[in-house]
Amino acid sequence: MGALMPINSDFGEGQMDVIVKAPGDLTRAQKDAWAAIRAANPALYSPYFHIEYSEAVAKARGDINVLILMRAGKPAAFLPLQGKGFARPAGAPFTDYHGVIAPEDLDFDIAAMLKAGDIGALHFDAWVEPKAKAQTGEDMHCAVIDVSAGGPAWREGKGGSYRRHLKGLRRRIKKSSEFGAPRMEFKSRDSAAFEQLIAWKRAQYLRTGKYDVLGANWTRGVLKDLFESQSELRADMHVLYFGDKIAAIDLGLTDGEVYHSWITAYDPDYRNVSPGMQLFERLIDEASPLGYQTIDLGAGLDGYKHHYADAHMGGAIRSGFIAARGPAAALSRLYGAAESFGEKKKLGGLGPLPGKIRRRYSQIAACDDSFSGRAKAMLSAVKGAPKAP
Repeated sequence: MGALMPINSDFGEGQMDVIVKAPGDLTRAQKDAWAAIRAANPALYSPYFHIEYSEAVAKARGDINVLILMRAGKPAAFLPLQGKGFARPAGAPFTDYHGVIAPEDLDFDIAAMLKAGDIGALHFDAWVEPKAKAQTGEDMHCAVIDVSAGGPAWREGKGGSYRRHLKGLRRRIKKSSEFGAPRMEFKSRDSAAFEQLIAWKRAQYLRTGKYDVLGANWTRGVLKDLFESQSELRADMHVLYFGDKIAAIDLGLTDGEVYHSWITAYDPDYRNVSPGMQLFERLIDEASPLGYQTIDLGAGLDGYKHHYADAHMGGAIRSGFIAARGPAAALSRLYGAAESFGEKKKLGGLGPLPGKIRRRYSQIAACDDSFSGRAKAMLSAVKGAPKAP
C-alpha cells in the first residue's frame, strides 16, 4: 500500500501531498493520469516514459516505487525510482532517459517532492526535466531524427557532414557484397538472434572496458520481457544478414511511433564494412512502413550520431544529483564539491577523471546490490579500460 505524506507548501502551487506506491499498485485512474500527462508534454516523447516501462523494470527488481505528487486529491506528477537513501531513476543505468512525468507548466520543487517521499538523494544521468536543478553535473543533447516523411525526404534535407559519411559508407556497402547478398529481417522474433545480440554486446563491453550492464540478471530479464511483449510498449529487433549469416542487430524500445535504438551489435568479422551503419540506413528507409515517426539514438552527439541527428530536434538533458535530506544528501553534496574541485584543471586537478569514476561506480551500484559484486565489476572495468597511447 502507498503511504500518504502530507507536506507544506514547498511545491509552489498550493497544498500538495506525496503518495508512494509500487508500479503494480497504481489504480486505473492513476495510470490514465500518467498516460494523459505524458501525451500532453512533448518532452516526454521517449518510450522510457511509458508506464509499462516502469512496470517491466518493477517486475525484474524488488525496489521500484513511484512518487506521486497529488494536488486537490488528483495525481499531478509521477516519479519512478529505485532504491531509497541514494535513489536512482527506475531502471538506471539501463534506462537511457529519465525525468518526472509532469505537465510542462506544473510549478513544484522536486527536492521537496523527494524529501516528502523519504528519499535522501537522487543521482541520475540523461534527465530531461529541467526542474531537476541538479547541484552538479553536465549538460548533453539527445540525438534524434525525424523520419516521418520517409528516408529519401530525410536524406534530401541533410548537409555535407552526412553526405560525406554516406559516400564512404556506400563504398563499404559495395565491398561487403563479397560476404553474400545483404537482406533485412525487420521486427524479427528469432530468439537465437536475440541471444546472439546479447553475446556480442557483452563481448563488446569486455573488449572496450565499459561496464557490462547486461551482466546483471535483472537487466537481461527486462530486455527479454520487452522483446517478447506484444503490447504497445515493446522491443523491436531488426537484423541484417550477409547471405545466411547475421551481420548486425539493432534492438530498440518503441511505443509504436518512436523507436529508441537501445542495444546494437555486429559480427566483429565484418567490422571493416560497417554492418551496424548499413543496418541503420536500411532502418531509416523502412521506418515509415514500420510505423516509426522518430528514431532516437540516445544521449550525446559523439561518433556517428552527429551525422544523423536533426538540429531542430532533441532537447537538452542533464546528469548529476539532487540532495534532499539526511546523510545521503550530505554525502552527495560533499562528493559533488570534491568532484568539482578535482576536475578544475587550472588548480592542477585531475580533469574529467573524478566524474568518470563517479559515473562508473554509479552504474555498477545501480545494477549490483552486493559489495563484492560492485568491487569485482569496478576492478574488471579498470583492468579492461583501453590504455592511453
